[in-house]
Order: sequence, then C-alpha cells, then structure tokens
Amino acid sequence: ERVNKLILMGGGTGGPSQFVPMPTEGIKLIQALYRSPDLEALKKMMSVFVYDSSHLTDEMFQLRLDNMLSRKDHLENFVKSLEANPKQFPDFGPRLAEIKAETLVVWGRDDRFVPMDIGLKLIRGIPNAQLHIFNNCGHWAQWEHADTFNRMVLDFLKH
Repeated sequence: ERVNKLILMGGGTGGPSQFVPMPTEGIKLIQALYRSPDLEALKKMMSVFVYDSSHLTDEMFQLRLDNMLSRKDHLENFVKSLEANPKQFPDFGPRLAEIKAETLVVWGRDDRFVPMDIGLKLIRGIPNAQLHIFNNCGHWAQWEHADTFNRMVLDFLKH
C-alpha cells in the first residue's frame, strides 16, 4: 500500500528457472567470492556479471573489493543467509498478485545470475507490470546500458 511505483532489475524472487540449472553460474561465483573475498574471485564473478567484461577496469575491481572488505559484517551475513537458505531463489509467485504498484521489470537477456525466464514469471504474476529486456546485457543493466536505463526509469517514474 505504501509503494506507488516499483522498479525491479534482475530480481530473483520468481523461484527457480525452468531452463537453467540452479544455482546459476553467477550465483555460484558470488557465493565463492563472499566466502573468500579476493581480487581473483572478484574478477571471476564480474566476468559473468556483465555481458562484455572488456569495459571493466583494474581500478573498478579494486574499488569493489575494497568496498566489500570494508563491510565484513555484510560478507558474514551473506554467508549466514546461504546457510539458512541454500536455494537462494525463493518462489514468491503465489504472492506476486498482491503487488498493486505499477511495476517496471528490467532484465539483461544474457543474465548469468538470474535467468530471463524469472522476469517472465514476475510480469505474469504482477498485475500491472511491464518488462524491458536489454540485448547484449548481463545482470548489471543499470551499468551496461546506463543512459537508456536512466531515461527509461525517469520516464517510468514521471508518467
């Protein structure tokens, strides 16, 4: 009741994929990274986080690693959540119809973390939802297609 508009980007709440073995390649890599955070694990994870990893820089890797390591409590909580819920893809499908807010669902066609069919489940269950799929895009649509993403989000929120 308190949300007028909702934007979901690669949201993993639609349950497991019907087409991709779970956990996905990306989820396995982020779990490994959070258990043992180092530059090599981060680079492995980021290589499947985006569609084209050639735009990732050593400076970006180091900034992300430094940020992760500055919040040891976050890393510990993530690992604890894995132990509490090893599947990591709860299926809220039966409750999606409760979302009354106008919803924009954004996905990368080549997402190796949360498969695109999950986005289809979300728009099937959320009554007032629309889906935008970016071609040549992984899980980081807001970075890989920043200009288009930002224009689309602003337009959605304004109208």
